[in-house]
Amino acid sequence: MSLFDRLASFQGCDNNLKTNNNDGINNGEENESGRSNNLDPPLQPTTSSTSSRSHVGSGTIEPKAGIVLKTLKPGDVTNYPRKGDTCTIHYEAFTEKEIQTRRSNPVPFDSSRRRGLVFRFRLGAGQVIEGMDVAVSEMSLGQEVEVTFPHPYAYGVAGYPPVVSPRTTLIFRIELIQFSSLL
Repeated sequence: MSLFDRLASFQGCDNNLKTNNNDGINNGEENESGRSNNLDPPLQPTTSSTSSRSHVGSGTIEPKAGIVLKTLKPGDVTNYPRKGDTCTIHYEAFTEKEIQTRRSNPVPFDSSRRRGLVFRFRLGAGQVIEGMDVAVSEMSLGQEVEVTFPHPYAYGVAGYPPVVSPRTTLIFRIELIQFSSLL
């Protein structure tokens, strides 16, 4: 059983709820009960967010207290998503402990790349953890970043057992591929 399947069963979800139109895209849509069809643990919301975008194309910035965004590959530094845009990304999610323990070859606890599916969500709609909304709102088209999310911007005090322990800092690698206001 894959991590995705274990997490889906842990959440009490049916894998058939996952939207996959055989086009390599996992959409962040809601089912009839109002729950997100995304079964990916780092992308389930804990709180909502607002952003004070700084439009930095390279280097390291701190858009919200404790969230550190480090550019791995600069974007176009011109096109930025807006609240309400449907954003298409790739991501890899790690715990801080995993990064510290296996610096040269950390293993993500979740990864859109490993699944071979890009991920889509509506920016600022609370479909993802607050740190993800904040980070993507700061990114320009094509940018790749490594973002550190302290636990208040990830899974909080409770964590996301058994995958993410309580009060765990997460590190995501995110690539912003596309967003709807560009279409």
